[in-house]
Amino acid sequence: VNLDLTKHLTPLGYHFAPDPSSQQVCTIGGNVGNNSGGPHCLAYGVTNAHILAIEVVLADSEIVTLGGLDAEPSGYDLRGVFIGGEGMLGITTKVAVRITPNPPSVRTLLLSFDTPRDAAATVSAVIAAGIVPAAMEVMDQGITIAVENYVNVGYPRDAGAVLLAEVDGLPDGVDIDAQRISDIGRQHGATDVRQAASDEERMLLWKGRKTAFGAVAQIAPNYYLHDTVVPRSKLADTLEEVYRIADEHDLAVVNVFHAGDGNLDPLLLFNGQEPGIYDRVHAAGAKIVEASLAAGGVLS
Repeated sequence: VNLDLTKHLTPLGYHFAPDPSSQQVCTIGGNVGNNSGGPHCLAYGVTNAHILAIEVVLADSEIVTLGGLDAEPSGYDLRGVFIGGEGMLGITTKVAVRITPNPPSVRTLLLSFDTPRDAAATVSAVIAAGIVPAAMEVMDQGITIAVENYVNVGYPRDAGAVLLAEVDGLPDGVDIDAQRISDIGRQHGATDVRQAASDEERMLLWKGRKTAFGAVAQIAPNYYLHDTVVPRSKLADTLEEVYRIADEHDLAVVNVFHAGDGNLDPLLLFNGQEPGIYDRVHAAGAKIVEASLAAGGVLS
């Protein structure tokens, strides 16, 4: 399991950088199959950047090793071809992962906003300022309240959206970047900026973010999740279009997403027992995908 690997490595001064939202239950083999990302892929990259070699069983039962432990293996990158193949190219039986040294210093900020648009605009402004945080995640009010009811980590229930931003590296640089993100947030309407005071508080904030999908069960028994990525400059407009589409189809929607790279994860909420509900859900989902593509985005 992904999180078990990092728990094992942390006392030794290392971690496995890809950290999907399902980190507590997803496996390294599954991460290879899906080329999984996660909040910290903004700075560290997705699974493909952290796998050196894989042993696989091909469809004809041949066992081969793709990649290698050399820094620059020769020949075609068949390792990279296989990663993300979703099991269609073979079965992964062994994985050699690249481990990442733990950063000397980490600062985790929680910024509150009146609207998701303000939070999204802050994300674009941070990147435009030349800052590349380790992670930037946005949750709107609906999902923030659900998460807070679920794990009670101290998220503000009255905020229209929250931005979880993390910077890591050398202490002086981290302090400067944290202050710059705070300033940019306030310039874009942040009503409150809080910095985690301890590793325990930092881990709680991330626990909240990573249990968001599970927390949805408090709002509705079913959800339909989409996953698209749009240019950061179009993030705020696309978000508003998502809300409009949900209203048009008389559906509730909550948004929790990897804002730093423009990755949207709208969750359409519904009760599957309601007659005709799936037609509305599928129609709204199709419109959301179309809106993302129209904004210059792609399916992720």
